[in-house]
Amino acid sequence: MKWLGWAALILGLPLALMGAITPPNEYQATLGIDALDCDGPAGVYLFAVPALLIYGAGLVINGRAWRKGTNLLLALACAVLCIALGMNLARAVIVDRAQAAACSSK
Repeated sequence: MKWLGWAALILGLPLALMGAITPPNEYQATLGIDALDCDGPAGVYLFAVPALLIYGAGLVINGRAWRKGTNLLLALACAVLCIALGMNLARAVIVDRAQAAACSSK
């Protein structure tokens, strides 16, 4: 059953990379202008939240068995990805809250 956890981490890697590198404001990242991007943070949430759950669980499971070298290496990789995902998710929340008044459709 160990291979099932490793397979989940490998299959979740594209999701985690997209969640870590997707910018919360695509206009600012690509064009350098501070334009309003109402759906930018949603793209980050779409990739980052499931990836954070997958790699957070991987961090906990592999961190509990840290005495084996492979588990320690996997736990460190999961921790690095969780930090990158958390930082991008925090940036998306900041952008989303800053643009909440302009992007709300009532």
